Amino acid sequence: MAVTLRQVAAQAGVSPVVVSKVLHNRAQGVRVSEATAERVRQAAADLGYRCNVWARNFRDRQTYTIGVLHGIGFERPYFDRGSRYFASLMDGIVEGGFKHGYSITMCPRLLGQTPEDAMADGRFDGLVWYSAYLSEANRAMLRRCSVPIVLIHCDAGEFENKFPTVLCDNDQGIGLAVDHLADLGHKNIALAVESWPDNPEMYKRAGAFTRHTRRRGLEETASIVTIDAVRSQLNELLAGGRYTAILACNDGLASEIIELAKTIGISIPGDLSVVGFDSTAFCNELRPALTSVSQPLFNMGARSIDLLVESMSSPVVDSLEIMFPCGLDVRDSTSPLKNR
Repeated sequence: MAVTLRQVAAQAGVSPVVVSKVLHNRAQGVRVSEATAERVRQAAADLGYRCNVWARNFRDRQTYTIGVLHGIGFERPYFDRGSRYFASLMDGIVEGGFKHGYSITMCPRLLGQTPEDAMADGRFDGLVWYSAYLSEANRAMLRRCSVPIVLIHCDAGEFENKFPTVLCDNDQGIGLAVDHLADLGHKNIALAVESWPDNPEMYKRAGAFTRHTRRRGLEETASIVTIDAVRSQLNELLAGGRYTAILACNDGLASEIIELAKTIGISIPGDLSVVGFDSTAFCNELRPALTSVSQPLFNMGARSIDLLVESMSSPVVDSLEIMFPCGLDVRDSTSPLKNR
């Protein structure tokens, strides 16, 4: 049977209140000498005493656990496949959890059809939502959330400033990519976006692309191309050499463009320059290595936990929306335009 606090007290010849003060930092008004404290710690070690975390959490009405979710209808994300977006973001979230002493949990129920169960049943002290896809079902579920929550990839205004949010500066990031390609001499530039509905972040990137190509005088030669789930537009995107540069809305889509170009004899970057968005370690695995807008996913994940812990202790947080600037990591998939 587990050793109790009272047994430690009896072994050390002190009251249970003293043991609670020494081992759990409770009973703040009780003064204990260092000699007595050492006797209590030795008694606990001799008896093999361990704190009952579940009982402590029940008394404190805290679980010291944060849940991570991304809404209704999504499959389980993978750490070791694809663009490594999820791995990079979760690395930061876990870093934040360690910093503040919280466990990080991805419960299967969060990824099925009833994530709302985990948003109100007491298993989590707080939640992090990391998806940019805001269907009406997901919006309604978030509005009903009864525990503190921080949203990643959303503007605070999407929910009338009800929730703290963390995001990157999409406009600035797209501007860096457009400037890079324009400075290399490219005029016929396409932005390839995926046709996910209810994705405010994709709309922002498309709007930023329009603004920045207009700023560079490229509005007549730049285009936005929507790629559907079965990728039927990819061949059309690459056919005929219409575009000399493509900016993809994420690294995963950029990698598909690179692989298709190889199969149909298009040289990258000789015939076509390609830029992605996120710039995880995945970009270095591609051949050629992918130039990409650097979204600071690790820092965004870690900062979301800072913001969540702050909101769990106070109904008013210092910064309702935290926006990170982007960078641009130039690799081998872009080069100056060839004479045409």
